[in-house]
Amino acid sequence: MSDASHPRAPRLPWRRFLAAAAVVLGFCAAGSAPAQGVATPDAADAGGSARPAPQQSAAPRIGVEGQRTAELSLQNGGVVGEGDQLSGTVALANRVDEAASAGEIVIRIAPATIDTRYDLDSWWDPEEDWQLGTEVYRAPVSELEAGSTITLPVTLPESATELLEGGPFGARGISVQWVEGEDLVAEGRSTLVWDAESSAQPVTVSPIVPIVAPVTDRALLSIEELEELTAEEGRLTELLDAVEGSSATLAIDPRLLVSIRALGDDAPETALEWIERLEALENDSFPLEFADASLTLQQQAGLEEPLEPTDFSYETSQHEFLVEVNPDADGEGAGQDAEADAQETGAPTGTGEAGPTPPQTTGAADAAGAEPDATDPAGTAPEEAEADGEEEPETESVPPPGLEELLAFDYTRDDLQWPAAGTVSDLGALAEWRGGTVILDGAQVTLSPDRYATPSSQHRIGDTEVLVTDTQIDQAVADAVTAESPMEFQDGAAEVATLLSVVSRELPNEAREIVTTLPRSALEDPSRLGELLDQLDSHGWTSLAPAPAAASDPAALTETELLPMPHSEAAIGKFNALREAETRGIALSSLYEDPGEVTGELRAELLFALNGGLIQSDRWDTVSGSFVRLATDAADRISVVEGSEIQLIGHESSLPLFVENATDREVTVVVELRPTTGHLSVTDSATVVVPPGGVTRATLPVEAIANGVSGVEATLWTVDGTPLNSEADLVVNVNSTLESVAVVLLIGSGVVLFVLGVWRTLRRRRRERSEEVGQSSDG
Repeated sequence: MSDASHPRAPRLPWRRFLAAAAVVLGFCAAGSAPAQGVATPDAADAGGSARPAPQQSAAPRIGVEGQRTAELSLQNGGVVGEGDQLSGTVALANRVDEAASAGEIVIRIAPATIDTRYDLDSWWDPEEDWQLGTEVYRAPVSELEAGSTITLPVTLPESATELLEGGPFGARGISVQWVEGEDLVAEGRSTLVWDAESSAQPVTVSPIVPIVAPVTDRALLSIEELEELTAEEGRLTELLDAVEGSSATLAIDPRLLVSIRALGDDAPETALEWIERLEALENDSFPLEFADASLTLQQQAGLEEPLEPTDFSYETSQHEFLVEVNPDADGEGAGQDAEADAQETGAPTGTGEAGPTPPQTTGAADAAGAEPDATDPAGTAPEEAEADGEEEPETESVPPPGLEELLAFDYTRDDLQWPAAGTVSDLGALAEWRGGTVILDGAQVTLSPDRYATPSSQHRIGDTEVLVTDTQIDQAVADAVTAESPMEFQDGAAEVATLLSVVSRELPNEAREIVTTLPRSALEDPSRLGELLDQLDSHGWTSLAPAPAAASDPAALTETELLPMPHSEAAIGKFNALREAETRGIALSSLYEDPGEVTGELRAELLFALNGGLIQSDRWDTVSGSFVRLATDAADRISVVEGSEIQLIGHESSLPLFVENATDREVTVVVELRPTTGHLSVTDSATVVVPPGGVTRATLPVEAIANGVSGVEATLWTVDGTPLNSEADLVVNVNSTLESVAVVLLIGSGVVLFVLGVWRTLRRRRRERSEEVGQSSDG
């Protein structure tokens, strides 16, 4: 439901500083020495008491530039009951060029309940004139230098709570004023909730909690990332701690399931335990798109069907998948019993066409993760255990799991879909793609202008059932669960408690169900979520429940109207560029031994680049650029090495050249030549395999037509005919007749040598005869 009629309370930019400073000061400062800080009226009447000292600092980024401001933040989420004592922190900021004189802070409580969202918005509006109520606290403050801030921990006297006793349950206004004599310097307003018995119907709150991982550098999480996230105090572990036992509905990103299962025997033990724990939770659940990819962007870009993952063998092929094969008492393999159990429960058996479910680490690994007294009460060393006859379980390698098994999960509410807030332009198209009920951001619907109370979330738009969130409550919940300090959390939790108490008092006799969604990014500190869910479960005016079930008669639901909020033309243009890059990458996939692995990785990385949070962040350009390089870089990084002029002798010969592969994968390329003159004729191409980061020699048969210098263009292609971007211009000096001349000269040389040999032989024989004749005459 749109918050147009419920404007959110303005937040001062230094509220985060307030929370951090409160942690530093603490509320134990009540034991510090008297200073120019805080004194309750009761303490002053009693002759004074120990007072917490204020802390002043020059902080140019705190407060509002050009203003003096005051703000009050309460502990315990602003909830107070009979016998409780109110405490909190006051922050004063002086962001003007002159020092603020010494003065006082005054805290007042308005005893009247706030019964409507309109009144609450009015109270939070500093421009609205309200009766601030009864003064319950006054304390002096020192001079505040220009550009500095002071934080004061305050504890209100018991009389502040007594003022509320006997009054009805509900939210009240509480304010702090910074005064100098009779002059008001600044005023800040907050709220508290008086927790008294009430006959009002509690508001049913249905939180939608995304189970997502942080946005990293690639689609699948690495072993190291999973080890960190699923460690004992890891963010994913704490996220399950927060939702376990609650009624929150889980929106699960399949990216997490695949990241763990695809690692096979290399998956961290903590990650395997985490996924088992997730599967065992009793919370309702539904799937997000893989990597929480934006469906609305795909639909608005004109796709006829949503993009889906196609193959994860690029990851599973790098890991081993093992199952135990220890024989049981009957000599049958343990794996057969496991398969039978899986068939009974409907779980993947590991023997289907798509491959087995990734096995859980067993044996020694289990023992290592268990308590020592559970696995080896006597403290027996592994060697001693082996000596006692205990052996490591025997395992065997099995085929990796297929796509369906990697994505499998027993979702209970797969009729739900949750497009990113503020991105829906055509609800009917989304319903055709995924069907079911759409969780819709409240800013995207128009509710009846004459409504006087907050409606339930369940509506319909046309024939599509929608669960409309309350934007103001969503923002307050986000403030609480993303808080960076305990005081920031209390501030957000107080706003949530106040809003829901007002909703409860609007229509005290009518039960309402409010769906609220959490931020879709991974929480830095999921324990905040657990604390908030515990508070909502403990308040008398709220109760937690799963997301409402689909209506048995959707036509009976209140109809509302969609306010279209399409993606920008720039975002759609960038999506189209990503799709073109994927298409180019698919065309290049025949460079590799297994094209399916490459296209599977491209699709996974494309979906990751379409993450709804990324699209709305400054990182989208970076991630998009990385994907384009992954998809298309091979076309630029495989090239022909250009060298010096090539001498080609003879009529028929081979032309040598070298192909360089600067990628990290082995590639197979086809080399083709095209002469630029009529001196040469190329009779065939050459196919070569080039190792990653290597160079391979290719030889192509050519036929010389005429002598002279000829240019030759060398081009590279995939085996299925897709051209690469590399072209090389070679220079070839053709001497087609030189071979014949060389042969004639060689033959001529041979004849001359033969004649000379014969001549020398004849001369030698004549000389020998002459010598014989002379010897005979002498005798």
